[in-house]
Amino acid sequence: MHARNCALVLALHAAPAACLLHGTHGSLTQNRAVMASSALQHHVPAARASRGTVAVMVEDRGSNPLAELPLPSIYAIAYFFIGFLTLRDLTFNAKILGWWESGHAIADTPWSSFSGAAILVSFALLNLAKFAGVGKTDYYDDLEGLELNSLSAQAGAWARAGEVPCDFEVEGAKYEVATFAGGCFWGTELHFQRLPGVIATCVGYTQGRTEKPSYGQVCSGTTGHTEGLQLLYDPAAVSYGELCDKLLSTVDSTAWNRVGNDIGTQYRHGIYPHTEAQAEAAAAALDREQALKDAIPGAAGMRKVVTELKSATVFWPAEKYHQRYLQKGGQSAAKGATVEVRCYG
Repeated sequence: MHARNCALVLALHAAPAACLLHGTHGSLTQNRAVMASSALQHHVPAARASRGTVAVMVEDRGSNPLAELPLPSIYAIAYFFIGFLTLRDLTFNAKILGWWESGHAIADTPWSSFSGAAILVSFALLNLAKFAGVGKTDYYDDLEGLELNSLSAQAGAWARAGEVPCDFEVEGAKYEVATFAGGCFWGTELHFQRLPGVIATCVGYTQGRTEKPSYGQVCSGTTGHTEGLQLLYDPAAVSYGELCDKLLSTVDSTAWNRVGNDIGTQYRHGIYPHTEAQAEAAAAALDREQALKDAIPGAAGMRKVVTELKSATVFWPAEKYHQRYLQKGGQSAAKGATVEVRCYG
């Protein structure tokens, strides 16, 4: 993600419901097929199964109108200007103009000028191609399973079936599903991995328009997704309200389209309840957060909490290398660990 921030700097210098089931273009009917293995079975309560699609009544809060528009992210704009301005500078480069006017002999070619421009233009075009989805692959069969405390394989199965699950049964134990967004999903995942009562986690993309989006497409800002986290938790060990409080402790709830140095609609923070009970707990958590902001001396009514509250939609797992990224990089995911989470390894 450092490359994204570097591109932004260059550009700025260069150019001043149980479950609500949504698909890419509308609601999806819940697929009741059982996703089973010998150890895992998707639990569908009879009451919910008999009713089909059920809406979670959520009064949207902090909804981001920019995410509804297919607008390019600042990173996509940055890469465009890197390529454009490099080509412009190449056109007016004195060495190249002199070489061309003198007969453009191969022996006199100013390769240093051409090579530097070629690197920058290739860099910009490569990233713009990724943003457009060029080279995107279907990686869902390679995702990690619950044996690694990863929810990604199961989340991929749910997404491909168009499901927004409320709960899940693992070897007789029933857990609930929650979805959040807290900026860069690497750090968000590690925060929740460490939380007692969280069983498994998966980073991915939610609240967008495009099916099976790639990381590049989401970074383009045009799909409407935000980098999110879906997890299994034991409600007997940790409440949904506590999960919401944990998320809010990791973000600036008053910052719009930003968490830390990550900027754009793809980094907006949000709480996406799967059930009516979760929706009520989420609203209460945001009320508590707003009360804390209003309690700051001289800040009453001045700092509005903009953390998004919307019903959960289909959650698309991110590529395998994103899953448990910080844990794989050596940071502790042990329950109760207090070592600072370093979002970039």
